[in-house]
Amino acid sequence: LLTAISVERCVSVLWPFWCRCHRPKLLSAVMCSLLWALACVLAGLVYFVCDLGYSEHCWMVLGTLCFLNFCFFTPFMVLSNVILFIKLRRSSWQHHPARLYIIIFLTVFFFLLFGIPLSVQIFLNFFVYINFVFEICLLLASVNSSINPVIYVLVGSYGKSRFRASVKVALQRVFEDR
Repeated sequence: LLTAISVERCVSVLWPFWCRCHRPKLLSAVMCSLLWALACVLAGLVYFVCDLGYSEHCWMVLGTLCFLNFCFFTPFMVLSNVILFIKLRRSSWQHHPARLYIIIFLTVFFFLLFGIPLSVQIFLNFFVYINFVFEICLLLASVNSSINPVIYVLVGSYGKSRFRASVKVALQRVFEDR
């Protein structure tokens, strides 16, 4: 989903007229549904093939996950965010990016920092298994899973003198349309 959001934001900045006039209305919903379905299929495969004892094909399932992550999702996410960052920096030096762009950037940054090590470790487990490193990667993945709400609250409260407002107000500020 981070990849889909990153690519959609990039396309909307690069071709705003096309996005407003010609982009299919249900494109986001269809893409998110397909990505959720893919995630469910892959999670189901990992559960049935790896966790229920059919271990002779487990390496194929985990290898497919690593391939999709490294060769498809992560490169598209990084490339679209780099393009978006360059485009926003070149377009206007006096305008700061909207809060939504900051959130997307921070979410992708922390995903690369905390989420990718687990995928790297799963891939490296095919060659050598180091228990301590795997445990650290699991901890980093857990941090990645729980950091998004913190990002939303901090960005939503940025520029305010105190964090007096509720979390609901901070989240509303983050996602308000300006």
